Amino acid sequence: MDVLIGKAGPPGSTIGVVTPASRRRAGPRSSAASPGGTTLETATEIRPFQVEVPEEGLVELHRRIAEARWSSKELVADRSQGVQLATLQELTRYWATEHDWSKCEAKLNALPQFTTRSTGSSSTSST
Repeated sequence: MDVLIGKAGPPGSTIGVVTPASRRRAGPRSSAASPGGTTLETATEIRPFQVEVPEEGLVELHRRIAEARWSSKELVADRSQGVQLATLQELTRYWATEHDWSKCEAKLNALPQFTTRSTGSSSTSST
């Protein structure tokens, strides 16, 4: 499983920070031959990356937001039945009309971002 390491999210939040000590702990890269004779990078190599969300993904997100089906208004005035309908509708309106994902990408890419394979996981994924 690939893991994102770097600062992201609200100010002051941290997913993880790569320090020189953590880089040394990661140890050397190892490789393994895959079927067909090519070499795969494995283990804990720490690699920098840039956040790049494809435009078609954003178009799909906006389509899904526009097609949201709403439940009926909650029966109580407090949040005991969950997030209130008006709050959800305001949030989706913001995402559909005001949110600028390219600004978020720029802010994320202004910070060092890294990815690595998490040890102890049997799942596989690509970066």
